[in-house]
Amino acid sequence: MSLRDLDELVLSCRDEEAKRYVSEAVTCYRAGAYRACIVSAWIAVVFDLIAKLRELALSGDAEAQKITNELAAWQPLIEKGDNAIIKKSLELEREIVNIANDKFGFFDGIQVLDLTRLRDDRNRCAHPTFQGGEQPYLPTSELARTHLVHAVQHVLSQPPVQGKAAATHILKTIASSFFPTEVEAAKTQLRLAGLERPRDALVRAVTDQILLGMLEGDRELKARRQTAIALRAVHEMYPGQAEPRIRKGLNAVCRRISDTDLSLVIAVHRYVKQAWEFLEQDNRQKLAEFVKAVPDVQARIVLPIAVDIQGLEDACSARIGKLGTRELGEILKLSQSPMLISRAVDLYCGSKSWDQANLTYEMAIEPVLEKLTVAQMERVLAAPQTEGADLNGAHSFSAFTRYVYEKERLPRAETIRILIENDMEYIAKRLQTPPEDDDIPF
Repeated sequence: MSLRDLDELVLSCRDEEAKRYVSEAVTCYRAGAYRACIVSAWIAVVFDLIAKLRELALSGDAEAQKITNELAAWQPLIEKGDNAIIKKSLELEREIVNIANDKFGFFDGIQVLDLTRLRDDRNRCAHPTFQGGEQPYLPTSELARTHLVHAVQHVLSQPPVQGKAAATHILKTIASSFFPTEVEAAKTQLRLAGLERPRDALVRAVTDQILLGMLEGDRELKARRQTAIALRAVHEMYPGQAEPRIRKGLNAVCRRISDTDLSLVIAVHRYVKQAWEFLEQDNRQKLAEFVKAVPDVQARIVLPIAVDIQGLEDACSARIGKLGTRELGEILKLSQSPMLISRAVDLYCGSKSWDQANLTYEMAIEPVLEKLTVAQMERVLAAPQTEGADLNGAHSFSAFTRYVYEKERLPRAETIRILIENDMEYIAKRLQTPPEDDDIPF
């Protein structure tokens, strides 16, 4: 580690107080005073952990308040030389890492081992009797450097919440009515809430709780757009940690969730595009059967998402084939996938009355006119003859033929040819007749 690396290490501390704590240890390291470096690093860790507990106490954490209140009560007694209180204070210092981990979830298991080793090496450096020999403990530069890095990475660079308290705070942020509904804004909020430089364990815990909250939680999280946006944001920020948790959680929930809530599993796919790939075969089959039979009240939510999932094409085709005009019209407001447009053309070409034709055109054809394929437009033009559709005389069919002709969606000559070949010469003639000029010449 170069001197520049040491400077960057100090800069990575989360605030000025933490930087001041570790700067003394860095100074000792540069001077080759490795024992002093390790002692100073441990002091920095203890001071910073106590400062973090004070921050938590100010935010209302009852356990943190209890510890900080005890510390405040001990101070006058320590100054008076109360040996019993001094012993309690030393015990707190000795156990501060375990307290921070067990009661507040600050660390992963390996980090506890790293910090325990720092404490033990600090004792070897500061207490000659620990050695049992005539030579003082002589730590190497590599050991001192390792302890410096661990002190900063595990403690001084981290916010005061990393475990259960952090996850609770983040979930509370997401549950707010004012949590963003845009991904980038959500990422900003999540970083400020504790995911700026999180430990892997925190990302995993938050991912689990967001996913379970969205699918099975209470009304503050379940089926909310903000919850889904948070899940997407965390997945994009930390895919390596979040993706395995989504995969595991999604499969577990899909197997036990009620049939009425399976629509929420489908909804996950809108925000995490790889969700279908995460599902195991039994769950894929379960969702396919759900889509085939999804009730009308849920079809408007499910089908616009399901039509974009490779693997659900057959199930979607089967369910879309049962949609009526009004249901299809509502779904087309949310998705204009080729499968849905094809159903709209089927319904229009199957019209048995002018009223039916006009309703279908208004709700399902007119909104997608610009997306109709050449083959679909040719089919509609010929439908009165080839499919027996009751379109001749319907104002919607007049509107359609004029749209195709005037917008030249087909070559005009081709439009006229199709109409003439299907015994609709009068419509062809009307299209080719210029509109009368109502202006009075002066």
